[in-house]
Amino acid sequence: MKITRMTVLAGCAVAALLTSAPRPLFAHHGAAAYELQKSITLQGTVTSLDWSNPHCLLHFDAKSDAGEVRHWTIELYNPLWLMRVGWKRTSLKPGDPITITFHASKNGATNGYIRDGDGKLTSNGKEFSFHLPGDERIK
Repeated sequence: MKITRMTVLAGCAVAALLTSAPRPLFAHHGAAAYELQKSITLQGTVTSLDWSNPHCLLHFDAKSDAGEVRHWTIELYNPLWLMRVGWKRTSLKPGDPITITFHASKNGATNGYIRDGDGKLTSNGKEFSFHLPGDERIK
């Protein structure tokens, strides 16, 4: 196979584009930052729900054991998954009371991670699902 000057230039152009791509494009991560061996449950008040990829983020305020209000951010599934299990962009609104069970950050930060099977979220008497009906793969 003969390598032409055009092939070399095209390869260089692709390499330049990839190295100049925004870093978040390559920033997907796992759950290693969270305490996956245990869950915590908090009662709080929703401050916002960021409906965006790669993960929706739930922000809420909850009181610590000492009585101080702490602002939490919980990583949920992506919007497509949440829509498939019945969520809407407006499912949780600022001011909604919630009870949430999730995996907290290992480093003590007010961040968390929620997944089907070991996480739970209720608001105003309604339990929000993370599970597709009939799909037993994630259990």
